[in-house]
Amino acid sequence: MHTSQPQFIEPLHLFRGLAIIAIVGAHAWSFMIFWTGQLDSTALETLFAVTESLFHGSTLYFALISGLLFSLVLSDRSYLSFYKNKLLNVVLPYSVISLFYYSLYGGWEGDSGGFTGFAMALLYGQANIHLWYIPVLLSLYVLTPFLWHLINNNKRVIVSVLIMLAPLVISRSPFPDFLKPQTFVYFIGAYTVGLFVGRYYQQVLAWFKRYQIAVFSGVVISSIFICLSYFTDFPEFGWFSMRQSLIYIQKLLFAGLVIQWLDCVCNVKYQSRFRDTKERKSDTLRNYVFRFLSRLGGMAFSVYFIHVYCMGWIIYAAQTWILATRSVVEIGLLGLASLIGSILMSMLLTWIIQKITGKYSRKLIGA
Repeated sequence: MHTSQPQFIEPLHLFRGLAIIAIVGAHAWSFMIFWTGQLDSTALETLFAVTESLFHGSTLYFALISGLLFSLVLSDRSYLSFYKNKLLNVVLPYSVISLFYYSLYGGWEGDSGGFTGFAMALLYGQANIHLWYIPVLLSLYVLTPFLWHLINNNKRVIVSVLIMLAPLVISRSPFPDFLKPQTFVYFIGAYTVGLFVGRYYQQVLAWFKRYQIAVFSGVVISSIFICLSYFTDFPEFGWFSMRQSLIYIQKLLFAGLVIQWLDCVCNVKYQSRFRDTKERKSDTLRNYVFRFLSRLGGMAFSVYFIHVYCMGWIIYAAQTWILATRSVVEIGLLGLASLIGSILMSMLLTWIIQKITGKYSRKLIGA
């Protein structure tokens, strides 16, 4: 049964910090490769396959977290309050960021530009390459009353189960046409999983703790097959992609494993007088990591909006070097630098905007 939860759930907040790292990671190496050339060597193909296996599809984490937070925190509030919050803190900053990118890339110029072009960019998330997810997210919010009703209606449990399983046979659409009907089905499935898990939160965490070795094995095995799919002809036809089905399984299992672990860590009570110096130093390091993840979790939406802009500058700075060598070692290291640098730059820009705009920053940049 669903029980009332605190308004701030630390494990989910920390996991949101990890989720945005994974999402930025999904862009760091692929952008470094394709914004400067192609997969023109076996070594680069391997680098791409490994990084994609780890990070591609990480936006599923955001959908899962959104479902969890509604189920655990927001379900006790009115839908009027829920939609007002999303209008001010999601739609408004999305519009501001889209306006920034649309203007930056000359969207107001030409016959297809202007206000109509901007309206279409908003509708389809086309102001920049990563903004396609926001129209998907807004559709999840629109469907929330219906999905929440299904989750809480035992007579219709089979319908909610089918929705959660649908992404195993209906995959998201590939690049560059992200926003097709099957993409909505794919993310609605993950969001519904979040709603369901939130309703039985403690029971699900206990299940993941009990079977954590089997779950971890499932993550490893699915990751291996995802990686292999970049070198072999895995089944793909119509709306079905075996790779995307495996990614759905991989990401949900990994999310459950990590959230369960974070829940355990956050609930441990320490008695410092019984620990030696080495353990205390370990605790201090962990606290620094958790403080960073907590800060990043609070800025996750803003980092999502801004990171591609920061990443573009990093790639631009390294472009001449990469074009001259196309070395997998250099691209691998520069991809890591892009991951770390774009996150830190996005956090710095977020902090500056927060200091300048104060309480209005969340409505401008989402944090």
